[in-house]
Amino acid sequence: MELLQRLKTETRPHHERTEGVVRLMDADLTPAGYQRQLEAFHGLYAPLEALLAAPLTALEPALDWEARWKTPLLEADLRAMGHDTASLARLPRASSLPALPGLAEALGCAYVLEGSTLGGQLILRHLARHFGADARVGTFAFFRAYGDQVGPMWRAFGEALTRASARAASESFDAAVVQGARDTFDTFAAWLKREHDVPVRL
Repeated sequence: MELLQRLKTETRPHHERTEGVVRLMDADLTPAGYQRQLEAFHGLYAPLEALLAAPLTALEPALDWEARWKTPLLEADLRAMGHDTASLARLPRASSLPALPGLAEALGCAYVLEGSTLGGQLILRHLARHFGADARVGTFAFFRAYGDQVGPMWRAFGEALTRASARAASESFDAAVVQGARDTFDTFAAWLKREHDVPVRL
């Protein structure tokens, strides 16, 4: 089975649990609730992207990871909502992160982050309708990541993942990619549950 399809199949329960604690599609979502969700995302993306930076350099220059980091976009959104450098630094950050000892696990983690950008297009459309012209929610920079290049960026990631798998030619490499993705989904679910006190069935 091609690795991307295997990832989708073998991480489905973990993905579904994570979706269950993301409150952005709620009909009663308020600007304050939206801000809390972005603050929670920031608390996970900032340390996670810092952890990913070193192992993913192995795929440069094929993939421009600097252009894929979401922490700056989250910070732009939060600044639009009233945060400044000092208050951003005080936001809680996750300390329990997935183990990413090598490229395979890092690719599994990146699969989750890149996939969330792809899936975020549905959330963006909902938020734009839900909040309308409410200036308190800013410009949705995080969910507008990549602009009209979301599809090409996802395909480029998929191609890089497939090439890395082919070079490794190892079942243990592919299994480690899948485990990295599972662990990342579970980290998201646990962190969002902690931040929002939403029950998660693990």
